[in-house]
Amino acid sequence: MKTNKLAIPLMLNSISSTIINLCDQAMVGRTYLEGFASVGIIGSNIYSITGVLGAISIGFNILGSKAKGRDDNTDLNNSLFFSIVASVIIGCIFFGLCIFRGEYILQNYFKINGDTLKDATLYLHIFSLSLGINLVLFNISSYFKIMNKTKYILYGNIISCVSNVLFDYILIFGKFGFPKLGIVGNAIGSVLSLILGIVFYIIIIKKYKLISKTKISLLKNAKEILKVSSPMILQEFVESTIVVFMMNYILSQMGMLEVSIYNLLFSIINIALMPMYAYSHASLNIISEDIGAKSCVFRAIGFYLVICIVILIFKNQIPMIITNNTDLISNSSKYMLIIITANIMNIPSCILKFSMQALGEEKVVFVYSSIISILSTFLIYILACMLNGGLNSVYIGLMINYSILTVVLLKKFYVTKKSFIVKYS
Repeated sequence: MKTNKLAIPLMLNSISSTIINLCDQAMVGRTYLEGFASVGIIGSNIYSITGVLGAISIGFNILGSKAKGRDDNTDLNNSLFFSIVASVIIGCIFFGLCIFRGEYILQNYFKINGDTLKDATLYLHIFSLSLGINLVLFNISSYFKIMNKTKYILYGNIISCVSNVLFDYILIFGKFGFPKLGIVGNAIGSVLSLILGIVFYIIIIKKYKLISKTKISLLKNAKEILKVSSPMILQEFVESTIVVFMMNYILSQMGMLEVSIYNLLFSIINIALMPMYAYSHASLNIISEDIGAKSCVFRAIGFYLVICIVILIFKNQIPMIITNNTDLISNSSKYMLIIITANIMNIPSCILKFSMQALGEEKVVFVYSSIISILSTFLIYILACMLNGGLNSVYIGLMINYSILTVVLLKKFYVTKKSFIVKYS
């Protein structure tokens, strides 16, 4: 089946990354509770901003693919180099902001204080470098996709992930004569592993001469890339930055234990959601077929339920893989069922978003998903903070968010799909 052919390789790539990342988190989870919570807060916010700005690489992917189809290496290289230079500049600006305002934000918005604040601030200063490096990696990965060299993306990802685990083991716990750095060692290991990924990509590009020598005009395709990327940047900004920032604020008001529980469960549920991400990307390529979105949704839910059954059976044992904190383990298992239930509707909403974007409805997705996400976040704030509903209210609010978004996008999808079929039939 075409959907499986497209989605299963993506899942295998995600599985390898997830397993190794869990090993990484397991080491951080064995430092101390406040440190684990701080890493979760900082990491989720930086990753969300990276996801927003990563839309630039999607713009390059679209324009670069068109240039490749025309055999226009000059346009392809112009788009690539503009995206890389823009990524480096953005990364430097973000690093500077974290150096000058990072401690203030951690202390005043996320209530991190004392010795934990010192560790978290140093962690932020170092880990903020990952944003620019990741953006560069996104663009080079997009280039490999355009050139049909996707196997190198998998190899590069494995190199980065494995080296990350090794660096973390050495630096967090102070092995082989290195000092014991705790969560700061995790930040250093993460940045070094990403740099290794870039080095690998450069070696492959030079070895196989994948980039042809052409005259470069950095600003030539800037306008086109930004025009294509803008709707997706705005959507990611709302969903992955504003909403994530607000969620971290809400959780930090509840306490460090709740932050740690949420981050731990987020890591676990992401294992079950791997099929969702894989089939969402697959839907971009098969949406013109009648079975596209529907097929992706049912298959993703099927895989999700199978994985969740395993998670429920071993709900008391799985958290032990990531942390040895007994309070965190015992409290996390209590929320397994509700987080699994809440994310069932996350699957169709995510796949429908990708499907709508494939049909050229990026602005529609941006408007509806942004409004619903922001309103749902305010609902979660009322339930969790004002009414003291705890983590259960957080997951109930997320379930309401996913359910409403699914219903709204489903209605818009069938209207858009009908018009798309008429237009291109």
